[in-house]
Amino acid sequence: MRAVTVIGVLLATGAGTLRAQHAHQLEIGGFGSYSRYDKQFQLDNQFGGGGRLAFYFNDYLGLEVDGNVAYPFPKSGGAHTQVRTGSASLVINGGGAHNVLYVLGGFSYIDMGVNPPYNFHLLAGHGGLGDRIFLTDRLALRLEARAYYAPSSCCLSSTWVGHVIGSAGLSFFIGGGGPHEELPPPIPKQKRDSIIAAGGKPPEAPRPTRGGPTYEQRSSDWNHKWYWGAQGGLFVFKTNYDSYAFEPTFGGHWLVTGKRTALYVAYEQSFFLSDRHTTMVEPDGTIEPGNVAFHDMRRIMIGVLAFPAQKRVEPFGGGGFAIMQLLNPQVTCSSCQTLSQFSQLQDEADAAASKAFFWWMGGVDIKQGRLALYGHYILTSSARGFLIQGTTHTFEGGIRYSLGSAKEGVTEGH
Repeated sequence: MRAVTVIGVLLATGAGTLRAQHAHQLEIGGFGSYSRYDKQFQLDNQFGGGGRLAFYFNDYLGLEVDGNVAYPFPKSGGAHTQVRTGSASLVINGGGAHNVLYVLGGFSYIDMGVNPPYNFHLLAGHGGLGDRIFLTDRLALRLEARAYYAPSSCCLSSTWVGHVIGSAGLSFFIGGGGPHEELPPPIPKQKRDSIIAAGGKPPEAPRPTRGGPTYEQRSSDWNHKWYWGAQGGLFVFKTNYDSYAFEPTFGGHWLVTGKRTALYVAYEQSFFLSDRHTTMVEPDGTIEPGNVAFHDMRRIMIGVLAFPAQKRVEPFGGGGFAIMQLLNPQVTCSSCQTLSQFSQLQDEADAAASKAFFWWMGGVDIKQGRLALYGHYILTSSARGFLIQGTTHTFEGGIRYSLGSAKEGVTEGH
């Protein structure tokens, strides 16, 4: 209780001196981490790494998502497992202009790997304390300690589990405003009196300008333009055999803007860190768990996005259709007696590796002239008979650049 009181006092004290220079900014960062696992896991403490994306609604409150990956070894020996953590947090800031303290709390999904006994996941709450040390107006060194708590473990015991992660990394802040502007000198009293004596009205004293975005209207270079861009992030899915997996994904896109809408076309590919498995019924009716393995995914997307506010920093959303293909499906069939039975199962796996889907997207876009930076979330529908079970989730950030007009102008002769 004393620790909570001290943290509250520090933030409250710092709030009075916090300069309004980070409101409405997008924070993009990467970090290295060191994890101390719950003793029930019997895993060695391990270094890892990850990334984060955050948006600050004002000077003191923000929303953040982050992911962390580590490859610890069991204390009993053997091959390493994978521990992947995805978190969503509410962040409360306090402190000065160049040293911003913060506390955060939220929800985490912890995937403890794919190989027994670590083929399970945990739903956990987390809390943390950290500090951003600004090296420039836009770049900060970020230090953090965070604890995770899960009410129970699904596979190791029935008691609560938890672990602690310390991290250090760099964060870059995009958009938003800067520090307070300095006020111009006041009008001398003699000059003010002479204006009043002449029947005029002296100008009002200038007011201090707070930092933060002006939310100006997008300039005309937004309408009817070609944008080419690139994105990267995490592709999240599960199968009927494996638990949720968090795999890196990269791609490019093409955006053709109208007035408040845009055509979106994208190609993406996810490179899996290890093979994923699903279960298909064999030709004679035998069920062999995990008898289909696949590696990597490619996706083609087309749809329409809406940018209703037409501001420099604004939310956007939309939807469309996608074709998703899982690459290199390979089957094992212990019950197959003939080559034709094996070929039949392989053909079924190949057919189940490619399906069409609906997708929905929501995100935040920040425009700087021809350049636009953004982060978005993509949800795809499920499909019957697909090797992936249920919906998929994608968290990405990226950049796009306008290469010119998508609409031919009409000129009049003279």
